[in-house]
Amino acid sequence: MNRTFSIFKERGITMAIMVIVTLLCIYASLYIQTGIGLAIGLVPFILIFTYICIQYQYVSLILLATVNYFIMGLGRYVTLPIPISVTIDIIFGLIFFTTMLRNLEFKHNTRNVFNLYFAFMVIWFLYCFINVGNHATGTIHFAAWLGNIRVISLYPILLSVVIAISAKNYKFIHAFLMLWGILALLAAAKAYCQKNYGFDAAEWAWVSTRGAKTHLLSTGTRYFSFFTDAANFGCGMGFTMVVFSLASIYTSHKIQKIFYLVIAVATGYGLLVSGTRASLAVPIAGFALFIFICKSWKISVASLSALLVGIFFLAFTNIGNGNRLIRRMRSAFNTNDASLNVRFENQKALKAYMSEIPFGIGLGVDAEEVSPQNKFYFVATCPPDSELVYIWIHLGQVGLIVYLVIQVIMYICACCILVFRVRNPEIRGPLTAMLCGTAGMLVASYANQIYFQFPNGPLIYTCLTLVFLAPYFDKQYSEKHGIQHT
Repeated sequence: MNRTFSIFKERGITMAIMVIVTLLCIYASLYIQTGIGLAIGLVPFILIFTYICIQYQYVSLILLATVNYFIMGLGRYVTLPIPISVTIDIIFGLIFFTTMLRNLEFKHNTRNVFNLYFAFMVIWFLYCFINVGNHATGTIHFAAWLGNIRVISLYPILLSVVIAISAKNYKFIHAFLMLWGILALLAAAKAYCQKNYGFDAAEWAWVSTRGAKTHLLSTGTRYFSFFTDAANFGCGMGFTMVVFSLASIYTSHKIQKIFYLVIAVATGYGLLVSGTRASLAVPIAGFALFIFICKSWKISVASLSALLVGIFFLAFTNIGNGNRLIRRMRSAFNTNDASLNVRFENQKALKAYMSEIPFGIGLGVDAEEVSPQNKFYFVATCPPDSELVYIWIHLGQVGLIVYLVIQVIMYICACCILVFRVRNPEIRGPLTAMLCGTAGMLVASYANQIYFQFPNGPLIYTCLTLVFLAPYFDKQYSEKHGIQHT
């Protein structure tokens, strides 16, 4: 491998490659097609960037995190030459390729790849994989299956491998939180600008057309930053708020603590201005789990008291009703809410059809693949409204049971690892915060399609991978600080 790298460093060979590629680029632009010439011209830059990613792995991870956070919002401003999904596939493929290539050279953390989270995701992937043979609608929809299996089951595996290999040191935890916090702060700042200075031309073009029914409401405008929509943004902000507010409890570094608290406050603001009622489930579920696994009765009592006061404030009082943001969030506790009842009615209608297709209509199948004359056309056109309903529709009752059983067992295992196998609070604290945040997102996915969406999905997969690497980090931390546990 060193020999391979040294060849790239040879000045003469590098110059020769650049000259040849430049000549090919000019020739293609003049005599064939400008687009082909441009593509050829990008080749040396892609090779150089790939080499940099292999040599400096943090570059590829920063790229992945940044693209993950901005790629969906970017589609409002520019028309990419290839679909966004393909762009993401290319980036995931590049990161995975460079990580594995670098690992062949240095063999970092190979054993860490085979953790429990990886095993659970492989089981889920295998169930999704056999769904390729689903022909409930009368035919097999291979393209639809391929387009969706990547997002809901392949990305978690790929990212788990990348993180397990890349996280060579327990300091990776705080480095990850630092990068996440900066990106989240930008998202909250963008929402602040939307609320106080209005939407820009690209945002207004979207919100006044496709997003009008869900974002321009009589109760007020819902803001979405550079996320796909307000629901995705609000739940993502709630996720970040839970993780950083809890992580701040355990860090002894003053500047780090202040940074975490600033992020928690900023993302709490983002949650409010999103106007997404389901996003309240994230902190409620996340803090509730934290109460049970924090291993400190003082913190548990304080957290429980704060949680109960917050719920009582929203559910049983009218304080602050003059503020539309508070009024909007308070409606989440209204069981007679019209939009909530519409969802229940849709699910009742679906239930009659789903009893005939225990394995669903097929992964990714929607109205474009199913004829209006087909018996299950209603199922294909019915809006899922949530991640769990999406799984129910496309993978059936069997698929939903498999998914929920995997999630329940996985979270029980994760809780046991953090409570019984991790001794150092400096490791257990931030990882507990991550687990609680992901648990909140899982609960919120009952009401919205947010669990597999960008940027929340990759953040969830990263957090869970780090949680299941906790014993490795804990042992490393103890050895580094000379801590001996009895």
